[in-house]
Amino acid sequence: MGKGSFFEGLRAGVQTEEEIAIESLFPTKDKYKMLQMITEQQPKAIMPWSVCGVFRRIYGSKVLKMLQEEHGLNKIAQERKGRLELSEVVAARRIKEKEEE
Repeated sequence: MGKGSFFEGLRAGVQTEEEIAIESLFPTKDKYKMLQMITEQQPKAIMPWSVCGVFRRIYGSKVLKMLQEEHGLNKIAQERKGRLELSEVVAARRIKEKEEE
């Protein structure tokens, strides 16, 4: 066991406030699911994308996964509204540190 792995093990058991908040808001470790959660969708588009996701999962379709992923990435690039909560969590710590100084 190297020195790095010991300290990495200790670090793995300690979470920052931001990590706890992010895990509460977005309860997944899967990057694809995280992308789905932080991408803002129009209310009328949620059901069609959900149906697409169901078919993707039932049939294991790589094409449908790529389609959903591309749409999510492009939607974030278009409006960036889906990342507001995530950015607020990260920014809150910086603001708190500046106030304490």
